[in-house]
Amino acid sequence: MNKNLIFEYFIFKSLLNLTRDSSEFKNDLSILKSIKLLFFFSTISDSTHSPLIDEFETVKALPLGHVITDIYASIKSDNLTFFSFNKNGVSLKSSSINETDFDINIRQAVDPRFDLLLKNNPYILKMTAYELVELSHKWYSWNYYFNIARSNGLSSIEIPIEVIKTERKIYSF
Repeated sequence: MNKNLIFEYFIFKSLLNLTRDSSEFKNDLSILKSIKLLFFFSTISDSTHSPLIDEFETVKALPLGHVITDIYASIKSDNLTFFSFNKNGVSLKSSSINETDFDINIRQAVDPRFDLLLKNNPYILKMTAYELVELSHKWYSWNYYFNIARSNGLSSIEIPIEVIKTERKIYSF
């Protein structure tokens, strides 16, 4: 599956949810918030749905938490199909977007996991970017690997995907 389209469909679903559930929609899906939300979304699983984190190449521990670096690079280089991001929010590249603009396989992969994420934390989409950063700092993988990076004078280090998949998941405070 195309990892950028997985991310973009997740953002599409997030925007739909935020606009449907709020009388005052706040476009705060910034680069930071979107990257944080993607991390949590990519790790969610249950007995019938494995985590999608394997679809992404690299996760690094950075000062602001886990970062899926290939998606971050696509955002920064504006190499996405439907959305553009900045430090304040997200905007559409075209006049409209529909669910059917996304491949059925992407929708079938994302939809149940999106619902599962909201089941684990119904407020996660409304959390601020910095609340999401604090939440990711509670994960073992970030603490362990970021401390290794700092002890070696680095500001980031790769986190093995298997470590993330096997650790205890924290989706709310």
